[in-house]
Amino acid sequence: MADNEIVINGVDDASSEFDDSTAAQSGSAARDDGYVDQLNHRIEALGSENAAMKERFHEMKEGEIERSDSESKALESIAKRAADLETEVARLQSDLMTSMNAGEEANREILDLRREIEDLEERESIPVGAVGCTNCRVEQIRIH
Repeated sequence: MADNEIVINGVDDASSEFDDSTAAQSGSAARDDGYVDQLNHRIEALGSENAAMKERFHEMKEGEIERSDSESKALESIAKRAADLETEVARLQSDLMTSMNAGEEANREILDLRREIEDLEERESIPVGAVGCTNCRVEQIRIH
């Protein structure tokens, strides 16, 4: 072939005949076209799969965000309740201390009254438990 001849699809413009090398190139081109078609199909399939995975990812992300919001609300509610309970515990501890102090004070008063009764009985020589008055009745108090 000369330099100025144009070859299209393995066919020489000057001649319409195919030689063996042209036939081999045509077969190779057909195989290449089939391979390119396979690759194009594969690219389309991967594109579809990619789009489906992106959609699934977005759905999962939205679901996770919704769960996260729900969990945040639950945690906020739990934290609020915990704070309320801590306040209640502090109040109950304060009430307990007040009650314990009142109980100790009552026990001291009981001991003081018992001593007074014993002193009165010694002075009056009245047996224990027999002290009384017309307006009130004092009974013997046992302290455990």
